[in-house]
Amino acid sequence: MRCICAGLSTVLGAALVVLGGLTIVYYEPFVNKLIYEQMQIKNGTEMFENFVRPPVVPYLQIYFFNVTNHEEFLQGSKPMLQEVGPYSYRQEWEKVNVTIHANGTISSALKKTYFFDREKSVGPESDQVTVLNVPMVTAVWQVRFTPRFIQLIFSSMLEVLKERPFATHNISELVWGYEDPLLKMARDILPPHQRMPSDSFGFFNNQNGSANLLLNQFLGSVEDMSQYLQIDWANRENYLDYWLTDECNRVHGSDGSGWPPNINRTDTLYIFNKALCRALPLTFERDIEQYGIKGYRFTPPKNVFADVSVNPENECYCVGGPPCLGGGLFNASICQFGSPAVVSWPHFYQADKKYLDAVDGLSPDPEKHSFFVDLSPRTGVPLAAEGKIQINVALTNVSEIKPANGLRPMIFPVVWFQDGVPRMPDEVIEKLRMVSNLPETIKITILTLSFVFGCVMLVGGITIFVTMCSACVSDSDDESTDPNTLSRLHGHTNPTMDTKYPEKD
Repeated sequence: MRCICAGLSTVLGAALVVLGGLTIVYYEPFVNKLIYEQMQIKNGTEMFENFVRPPVVPYLQIYFFNVTNHEEFLQGSKPMLQEVGPYSYRQEWEKVNVTIHANGTISSALKKTYFFDREKSVGPESDQVTVLNVPMVTAVWQVRFTPRFIQLIFSSMLEVLKERPFATHNISELVWGYEDPLLKMARDILPPHQRMPSDSFGFFNNQNGSANLLLNQFLGSVEDMSQYLQIDWANRENYLDYWLTDECNRVHGSDGSGWPPNINRTDTLYIFNKALCRALPLTFERDIEQYGIKGYRFTPPKNVFADVSVNPENECYCVGGPPCLGGGLFNASICQFGSPAVVSWPHFYQADKKYLDAVDGLSPDPEKHSFFVDLSPRTGVPLAAEGKIQINVALTNVSEIKPANGLRPMIFPVVWFQDGVPRMPDEVIEKLRMVSNLPETIKITILTLSFVFGCVMLVGGITIFVTMCSACVSDSDDESTDPNTLSRLHGHTNPTMDTKYPEKD
């Protein structure tokens, strides 16, 4: 009976150890295949519905820099800025013009509809702020190198229109647009590539309910998910024509809705940003945990907007230079109709100190002003995302333009935005928690049971065998020294033949 138990223990132990080894080798590919099958975007599936109507509630939050001493600034004082915000807008997202192509891609345009949320805002849209007159200072910028007589004509034009470097508008006008006579006039005299697309100016002019960026994204397959949701082209173009190299002009990265699964800390991810007309790199910053799900936080590297001397890869964005802007700022003028648009992180976070010192009222804070994406590494699905960007205007002085007197060369902050998903819906959290945590829990359980119990049973069975073998050897040795045993081995001896009773002769 002991032999049977020892045999069963050894066989079962060995089987469990083998199971643990097989789990290490085959478990992850098996689980990944199951997950990949569920991630496929096909007509009639839940993933397709989530792709067309993302089950999230994004919010856009807008902060304006109210200039409290604009008259003094024009006399030479440092501008004093007062951050006013947030003005919050709940968004509804829907993909339109959705087409699945035979080459394994899907094209669509994201339509965003905005709804003002008074409860999450500091005030109503009727609040008024004083900011740079962006159409006017843009026009001044664009005529800075023109002949003197054109500048004089333009100066007279500004005087007739009573344009001034600063203007007061309510929030609704600044966000959604207001008619500007200067823009209307500019459309009649400027070359096509410098004309604004509308007679109205607003930071989200004509964007509520519109869908003007058609993206084509790779669907991936169960066998290969390395390009899942990565952009193939934008508005049917694989390359832009703004920058100095094909690599910098290449349309690639994610639209922010997801990345390929199985993300590593050493990966560099990309997100295509329409406002910047480029793909932004994202690198690992730290481990995080959201909703009980362990993930990775990715942020743009600190040198993403650095000088060419610090980050040589930025040389391709140095159009019209050197010198190039750099120092934590990005010149987006070339893709914004020639306007002096300069992009930075909010409050000049990670920018050269000279830009921060040129104004009063800014206070960069990494917790409030950093751009980040938190991802589930197994699925590539965002757990949280906060895209933040600040719009600044490069000012210049043109002595012949009298209404612009007082302007001087500097980078002037106007507004910053935060666009993201404050919290994922509960049903999405539960699914992500199951997909992210359950496979790992099952794997750890299998490995623990396999190796712990397997090793115990294997060692126990072998120990029993060794013990039994030792006992057998010991019994054999005892029998070999027993006289009765020897007599049995060498033949029968008659007791009458004992030396106690010797035969007589």
